[in-house]
Amino acid sequence: MLLHEGRLVVWVEQERLSRTKHAIDEPPAEALRACLEFAGIGPADLDCIALGSDHDSLARWLCLDAEQRRKVLPFDRPARILPADLLDGAPPPPTVTVRHHLAHAASAFYPSGFDRAAGLVMDAMGEDASTSLAVCQGNDLSLPVSYGVEESLGFFYEAAALYAGFSRLQTGKLMGLASYGTPGEPMPLEADRNQSGRLWTLRHNARTPGRAGIDAREDDLLAFFGEQVFPHCRRETEEVMAYQDFAASAQAALEDAILTLAERAVTVAGSRDLTLSGGVALNCSANGVLSRSGLCDRLFVQPASTDSGVAYGAALVKARELYGTSFHPGEMRHAYWGLESTRTEIRAALDASGLPYRELAAPALCEAAAEVIARDGIVAWHQGRAEIGPRALGARSLLGNPARRATLARINRIKQREVWRPLAPSVLDTQFDAYFDGTPNPFMIVSALVRPQMRRRIPAVTHVDGTARPQVVTRSANPRFHDLLTHLHRKTGTPIAINTSLNGPEEPICLRPAETIRLFQSTEIDALALGDFLVEKPHG
Repeated sequence: MLLHEGRLVVWVEQERLSRTKHAIDEPPAEALRACLEFAGIGPADLDCIALGSDHDSLARWLCLDAEQRRKVLPFDRPARILPADLLDGAPPPPTVTVRHHLAHAASAFYPSGFDRAAGLVMDAMGEDASTSLAVCQGNDLSLPVSYGVEESLGFFYEAAALYAGFSRLQTGKLMGLASYGTPGEPMPLEADRNQSGRLWTLRHNARTPGRAGIDAREDDLLAFFGEQVFPHCRRETEEVMAYQDFAASAQAALEDAILTLAERAVTVAGSRDLTLSGGVALNCSANGVLSRSGLCDRLFVQPASTDSGVAYGAALVKARELYGTSFHPGEMRHAYWGLESTRTEIRAALDASGLPYRELAAPALCEAAAEVIARDGIVAWHQGRAEIGPRALGARSLLGNPARRATLARINRIKQREVWRPLAPSVLDTQFDAYFDGTPNPFMIVSALVRPQMRRRIPAVTHVDGTARPQVVTRSANPRFHDLLTHLHRKTGTPIAINTSLNGPEEPICLRPAETIRLFQSTEIDALALGDFLVEKPHG
């Protein structure tokens, strides 16, 4: 992403351009090029490039020698970040590093709008820490308390996902499965109420350094689950529901640990405003429990809280150092910081597809899309600048009618998702309290309780435990999406749409028109609202 004096200008994730989900080990060259082109500048105009990890410190923790460091951690090399053709013979701008958890904390606090806050960073690992408590005041950040990698909440939850038959990158599936079960299975994770600095009860490989130690600790966890937890074996079949109580137990243990850490963070910082960052902060169920706990007055979770947001935090830290009193990051009130398709690009893509289309004024387009949803159709909604982070928030979304449970099954079929996985609602800001009991959130990252009297009205977005993951939509943040929901409210009496990401299985969210058109053509999506253009499949 690109910042100017601390203010976010544009944010492009490499995976959206390369079309490789998570873009693991890919250099960010395409994303950097796109950011520079968006701003109309070149590499020579950059004061520096900030990286959200100190690779030298990480190499020491991993026990890598110089040769291993070059092979395993090449990611901070200027030549990898900036391709020669982009530099056009000019020297690269300086590359600077920021410690991983400091970058995470900055990515949440600076855009929160809080003057003072406690920060809680939770992920798999930084250089040598897995959880950190931050004290945030004004433009100053410190991390007075940290937990080592041997106490990693992220590694614990990843191992639990593996045991339940998912991958390390599918912890969201474990979270969704947890709602079907009842906690009660033993877990090797304990809340640190006595402030010992320990979260795991397993100590066998706690002091083994480096990558070998990480692998050994994962083996410890998987062995514990197999010995102590029903059904006493790692899932290799499709009988996922046998693991629902296990998932519920892992989720409950994680939530208990997070609540205890949050309470300590608030005490250490002397503030009841709290920010969350790191991959574990994407656990919206835990975030909902925390928001309803009364431990904090206000909660801010950065929408791209995983390592995709670490670059943002690193850039903020360096911008604070470079610009001093000119540093004004601004409050993040929406997530629409990506690229936008031009009218010319959209029309050209539609013409190339051969699809018949209509061009409509914005009010007519919103009403027509709402009509498709009202008659239980599915709409691919591609509008404006793309969202940052993993949640679709009304820029690259699949939308449906929340009043019919069958719509959930149909959308999950389109996306080739398991039928038991929940979908999230987007709701008009003025109607949130009528349907939900919780904290309004614009980023779909904090769960809320669906009011009992409303659960029959919106069954497609009410999970088995009576919760949902609502996104509050304001006119100021997204006027076109707000208008669509307003039309839908008038037509159906419900100010809510099912909203899930616009992508197929194992691919990133669509960014460009051609990707959205391909998805529309290859699935049973009923209508495509692409900029000012509407495409509808025949219905009968």
